[in-house]
Amino acid sequence: MKKRKKRRSKTEGGDNLPFDDEMGKNQKAIKVLQRLFDAGYGTEKEIVNMAMDEMLALPGVNVADLCIISELQKSIKANKVISYLSGKTEVKEETKGTDYGGTT
Repeated sequence: MKKRKKRRSKTEGGDNLPFDDEMGKNQKAIKVLQRLFDAGYGTEKEIVNMAMDEMLALPGVNVADLCIISELQKSIKANKVISYLSGKTEVKEETKGTDYGGTT
């Protein structure tokens, strides 16, 4: 029987880079983005203009991937791709037609 090699974690002798804790929190989104690149969707315009049929035609796509693609499309439209991928999205609540707490 073959002995399995133990994987080194970042805490066991590996270099813990300063951006490791902050960057890459949304690894699933990065993997989905790589799958989009592999499928030929290489520009922001191509990703934003993807129809649902095109998303469903991607190999191995699941519901979670569709949600990620949808969020990615929204981020591209809002020019917040890096914020989305790093997991540091700003949540702004909009109150339409109502002014709270201000003087008139």
